Amino acid sequence: MHPIWQSIYAGKWYSTHAKPLRQARLAAKHLCWQLNQSDSADNGREALLKQLCPNVASLEIGQQFYCDYGFNIHSKGHVNIGAKMVILDAGLVELGENLTVGDEAVICGLHHPKDFRKRSQGLQRAEPVIIGTNVTLGNRVTVLPGVTIPDYTVVTDNVVVSRHLFKK
Repeated sequence: MHPIWQSIYAGKWYSTHAKPLRQARLAAKHLCWQLNQSDSADNGREALLKQLCPNVASLEIGQQFYCDYGFNIHSKGHVNIGAKMVILDAGLVELGENLTVGDEAVICGLHHPKDFRKRSQGLQRAEPVIIGTNVTLGNRVTVLPGVTIPDYTVVTDNVVVSRHLFKK
């Protein structure tokens, strides 16, 4: 494992301009492009999904899916994602079994610095996003870095999840 990934997984600030990260994002961007050009009935679509997200057991997605790397997205079960989904997976994004996500949702696993000079240097910090089993995320839901969503949670449309959700 390249040292930059050790920094990322440790939650340290890192440069998004690092060569291994640029190469990995470029590869994922190409796979997303191929996937988004394919028809939902296309038999090659499943192979593209497996190549893009090798750590997801079963994935159904609508048109226009985008991610940073793909290999940081994990799930042991079935995940059903609507159209126009973005996953910023610099760090771990763990999706629980039987997850359903509506259209135009965003799962963001990274922070940018508040200082514009640091942002212009390409600094970022990853924080894992953990989504439990049998969760539903509505249309246009945004999940921010470091959030844990427990099992059997329903997040309604247009909600920004900025902190851990806890079951009562």
